[in-house]
Amino acid sequence: MIVKSLHAGNFRNIRSADVEFSETFNFIVGGNAQGKTNLLEALHMFSLGRSFRTRRSDELIAFGEDFLFLKLRGLSDSGVGFTLDLGLERGGRVTASANGGRLPGLSEIIGMIPSVIFAPGDVELSSGPPAGRRLYMDYTAAQVSPPFLSDLKEYRRALGQRNVLLKRMQGEARERRDPEDGRSRRAQLDAWDAMLAEKGAGVVAGRREILSAVAPAARGIFAEMAPGAGDLGLSYHCSFDEGEGGRPSVREALSAALLRGREADRRKGFTGTGPHCDDMTIRLGDVDLRRFGSQGRKRLAAIALKLAQAEVIMERRSERPVVLLDDIFSELDSATACRVRGLLSGRYQSFVTSPKLSDLGECPGGGIVIKVENGALSTGVRA
Repeated sequence: MIVKSLHAGNFRNIRSADVEFSETFNFIVGGNAQGKTNLLEALHMFSLGRSFRTRRSDELIAFGEDFLFLKLRGLSDSGVGFTLDLGLERGGRVTASANGGRLPGLSEIIGMIPSVIFAPGDVELSSGPPAGRRLYMDYTAAQVSPPFLSDLKEYRRALGQRNVLLKRMQGEARERRDPEDGRSRRAQLDAWDAMLAEKGAGVVAGRREILSAVAPAARGIFAEMAPGAGDLGLSYHCSFDEGEGGRPSVREALSAALLRGREADRRKGFTGTGPHCDDMTIRLGDVDLRRFGSQGRKRLAAIALKLAQAEVIMERRSERPVVLLDDIFSELDSATACRVRGLLSGRYQSFVTSPKLSDLGECPGGGIVIKVENGALSTGVRA
């Protein structure tokens, strides 16, 4: 996938911009709060239909304006050109179109531009809470497997309903309600537990399968970025004893774990075991990177995970994702930065932000520099 150009109006501080991009490497440079990340955000809107920075859509519209608009012109890897349009009015009304034809909803645009985004907070993939690593696995699997996405949605729905029921039971226990009510609630729990076990087994199987593809890709990419630093390893950590690990075994094990924990869950008012509590372990050699890795190694591991995500999406969809990297060079030495740039330019169209042109270093390669100043974009300098 190649993004040929972007026309933007009233998107954050980008009041008006028409910019054409390099098909390989786009280095976006500018001081703090000038609009570098806003440009990445505008591009990413065509991938998920929403911002990766906020869920408040009104924040995307420039101050004093009532609407924003974005027009993207692209080219698929199969050589098919296309145009996508997005419009957003203050108050939440959204319009979207593809090749001039109105789309019934914003959800129709999701996935049209496969992309991978690395934001500063993503360095915590290696060191932060498990929720970020679960999201990484789920996003990657959902990009390439509709059955996984269906299982994940159904699991989350059932989990929400079970938690509502547990909260209700928690209150009723304090009120000493009729025992018949308790029997009815237990029957409802049985039903939600069956759904959680079935869909949860699908979620675990999907995550394990996608990790089996991501792990060797991440190991190879990390070795290219940091030769001699050790082998990067990934493994899935289940929050319950999943038995032999196959889908039927996981379903039975999760069902048993939910039943064992039912009384504790009722007292707490939420579900304490299941795929929503699972994690991914990241190791460098024999070292758990989360506990013992240096900040530099954690940062490189996070970048490797994102580029491995792009690799798997490309292989499974036969379409290269657009890679968006926000401020990754500032803490890398020049040699490592050059190796990262080589990985990018040789595989994907990439958009990389940085506050200083000097962060580009003396790395060989094509591409362009896009300068951003107070929301105004200018191009023409070769990168």
